[in-house]
Amino acid sequence: MFYVGFYQPRDSVKETVAKMEEHHDIPVMIGSINVLIKCCSLVFLDLQKLNPQNSIAITRELARENVKVIGLITGVEEPRYLLQLVRAGIISLIEDHSLSSLVKGAYVAQKDHSILPPTLLQFLRENIVEMSQLCKEAFAHKLLKSGINLTPKEIEIAYLLGKDLRNRDIAYLLNAKETTVKVHISHIYTKTGMKRRRELIQYFKELKYKEKGACS
Repeated sequence: MFYVGFYQPRDSVKETVAKMEEHHDIPVMIGSINVLIKCCSLVFLDLQKLNPQNSIAITRELARENVKVIGLITGVEEPRYLLQLVRAGIISLIEDHSLSSLVKGAYVAQKDHSILPPTLLQFLRENIVEMSQLCKEAFAHKLLKSGINLTPKEIEIAYLLGKDLRNRDIAYLLNAKETTVKVHISHIYTKTGMKRRRELIQYFKELKYKEKGACS
């Protein structure tokens, strides 16, 4: 049986963890990273108990073992630090540590979706969506070399799909309606010949880092 793991949760979170198993029949475990890697498919890291260097290193270690990672944050963390955690492999960052929020985080992770705080989404809007012209051209060039001809807006959405963001988050970052994003993604499916979102996300991830010096 695979458990949902918690690494060094604060006391208030420990109380919630007990309720996850009692009220939602979610098997949980609190233990060392070595134990959690062996037994868990999803691990919550309480980032209040970890310094940035350790949290990033632990996230990378878990991600290498194909363990999904959710970070429990306080809401005062620097956006650049949160972005580093996402790049290291954290799938969601949750500020609300209530029972319903943690359960939702676990279910969302099972569907390979992300939960990101507004501060990080705003940072992404300002610093990642506004990619340099060089990054846009490089990504579009790689798409064309692969025989995929997307519109400028589809290229932006493809780039963000490669970051494993949900449609709602992509819409927020592009200041667009979620229905509009869905239409663009349906066109991307047609042009790539792919039918599964996970397949599409993985393809764009690999494409971005295919050549040395690729933009992140």
